Amino acid sequence: MILRRDFGSYEAYVHAQGGKARGRGPELAASRPAQTKGFVAVLREAPPHLKPGRVLCLGARTGAEVDAFQRYGFKGSVGIDLHPLAKDVQVGDWHSMPEFPDGSFDNVYSNSFDHCLYPEKACAEITRILSPGGRFYLMASDKGLKDDERAAKWQESKKHNEAIYWQRAEELRDLVLGLGFRMKKQWKGGVWTHFVMEPKR
Repeated sequence: MILRRDFGSYEAYVHAQGGKARGRGPELAASRPAQTKGFVAVLREAPPHLKPGRVLCLGARTGAEVDAFQRYGFKGSVGIDLHPLAKDVQVGDWHSMPEFPDGSFDNVYSNSFDHCLYPEKACAEITRILSPGGRFYLMASDKGLKDDERAAKWQESKKHNEAIYWQRAEELRDLVLGLGFRMKKQWKGGVWTHFVMEPKR
């Protein structure tokens, strides 16, 4: 079950995504070294399943995952975010990335796909910017069961900025597979399930 939140307008969605950056920007930016250490540990099994080359990190905010991929040898990796807080994370919208030519990245990574308002648009853009043989590396955690009343409250809430909700990580995987991808590798690590996919071309 995939639920979507109605933000009322795309402008409201973009504004909502910047809540943490506006309220805790300096604090979040200062946490990058600790976050990088965490990402280095979480990503340790991924490099053999990715294509050598650059990684584009979606929703990267502080750039910690960019730093982690660089340490694993993926030189030239960068991030995008609607509200970036680091020099190696540029302003960008994963629903439309005209700043990147076709086939310009060997890998695309996200651990924040619950903030993606239009997965179909994002997946089309990911497919476009991936080079032949490129990989989409998606991390997701289980979010748990909501009854109908709690699901309705989640969709109506203005306190949170997640755009989509799933109960089990595999539901997100299946959504993405249905948008033109095939599985290459899947594994579980802590609270995260890791999915490495490639576009069907």
